Amino acid sequence: MAPDSTTFRWTRRAALGLAALALAATVFAKPKKEEVFLAQLAAMLAGSYDNIAQARGDAGHPGVRLMIVPVKAPLVGDNVFYVQEMAADDLRRVFSQKLWVLNPIPKREQSMLTQLDLKEPVRWRDGQNNRDLFRSMLMQDLLARPGCDLLWQRDGEGFKAALQANACRTSSRATGETLKSDLRMQLTADGLNVFEQQRDAAGQLVGDDLPDPWFRYARRGDAPW
Repeated sequence: MAPDSTTFRWTRRAALGLAALALAATVFAKPKKEEVFLAQLAAMLAGSYDNIAQARGDAGHPGVRLMIVPVKAPLVGDNVFYVQEMAADDLRRVFSQKLWVLNPIPKREQSMLTQLDLKEPVRWRDGQNNRDLFRSMLMQDLLARPGCDLLWQRDGEGFKAALQANACRTSSRATGETLKSDLRMQLTADGLNVFEQQRDAAGQLVGDDLPDPWFRYARRGDAPW
């Protein structure tokens, strides 16, 4: 026997109701813990920093201004940062430029940070002042740094990061020699500490053996975004 119109209308209303409930459950679903972690890390990582206080009392550390700027680079990743280091007393003196990309680790309160160098640094120079510039960026504009990914995890009220393998390599600007890099970071609401050292093939430290090898950046209040 065919269903009458009343039964059909009831069945249709029930189906629509179930669909609405399913949609509401999707909209109001609890965010995944890796998404919450990444959002909190990204919000704290972005900023304008300097180590002027450290440099004032320590001749071994030059004064540096550090900009970590969130940018939209759709063809590179969802959570991309332009990173520029400059002399604290002359912002026209740019020491380094790079890109950082944060990616979540499924089902874990951790994120992986991939470091990328720029093939044409001058093209992207002072990108913190023109963030729309990165919308046109392609992967062909970048150079990967194999073995130099950093794993971020919680550390009290802040975060910490370390290399995942003893395989991060760089080249000496002075000699072209291949060097092994050690890189670590500590992030709080007040600032960012960065540890970076290079050693040669014999394991000897390249550069000054400072009593405190960390660069200790204080967060500034002049982020341009």
